[in-house]
Amino acid sequence: MGESGTDRSGGRRAAALAALALLLTTPDTQARSAREIGEGELARRQARYSRVSDARRHQGARLDVLFAKAGVTYPAPVALRAFKQEGVLELWALSMERGRYVEVARWPFTGYSGDLGPKRRRWDRQIPEGFYRVAGFNGASRYHLSLELDYPNASDRILSNARHPGSNIFIHGDEWTSGCIPIGNRAIEQAYLAVLDAADAGHEVPVQVFPCRFGTPACDRLLRAYAKGKPKLAAFWENLRAGATAFELNGLPPAVSVAPDGRYLFDPRALAVTVPR
Repeated sequence: MGESGTDRSGGRRAAALAALALLLTTPDTQARSAREIGEGELARRQARYSRVSDARRHQGARLDVLFAKAGVTYPAPVALRAFKQEGVLELWALSMERGRYVEVARWPFTGYSGDLGPKRRRWDRQIPEGFYRVAGFNGASRYHLSLELDYPNASDRILSNARHPGSNIFIHGDEWTSGCIPIGNRAIEQAYLAVLDAADAGHEVPVQVFPCRFGTPACDRLLRAYAKGKPKLAAFWENLRAGATAFELNGLPPAVSVAPDGRYLFDPRALAVTVPR
């Protein structure tokens, strides 16, 4: 799905948290309301789009409530987690008080294309699976607002079709999709603001996309059925499971790198400040 006008932004646990604490107490990242425009150039640039300004008016107060209920100061480093089979996108944010990410909100998919399994070529209509980051913001999207993922990432470029791996993967509003994640206009306004303000404060935003919730009986049965006779697919999903488990055990997105064979490598002791591109 192609779009134009996209605005691109481009240790150890204790050390990572200390660095984040320092960032969060700098003048540019003091606690504020989601109804207010951030001080950075990215936020000011995005404020020129009427849909982004409208989102602050319509959803800023609601976003304040969601963060307050989760016990998280706004703005904060955030992460997104998507589960394809369950059709859910989750917003997680770093609680400095608890020293871990906590769930702030979840929104249902409003559309779906493809099937379980990774995206491996252009026009296959697959929603990618793996570890990504938000790479751009489109305040004038054909789908209301959209957050661009950095697909294909380093792993995809190794494992996908070499000539035509596909591109233009977004989390967006509306209901129609072909390989993207739509969550409707109200939800994308909330997600867009939280991610925008985190990025404006200097934080990269990791995005984890999984076939289903690993460890649940339904997910395990489904993956066994899909991967029967497909050892590469089974190994791929076990690799994703390791990264999902690292996040759930430590409460922090693990630092991610990519092996020469395309496998993701995880360091659960380090915070995901960067995601391989």
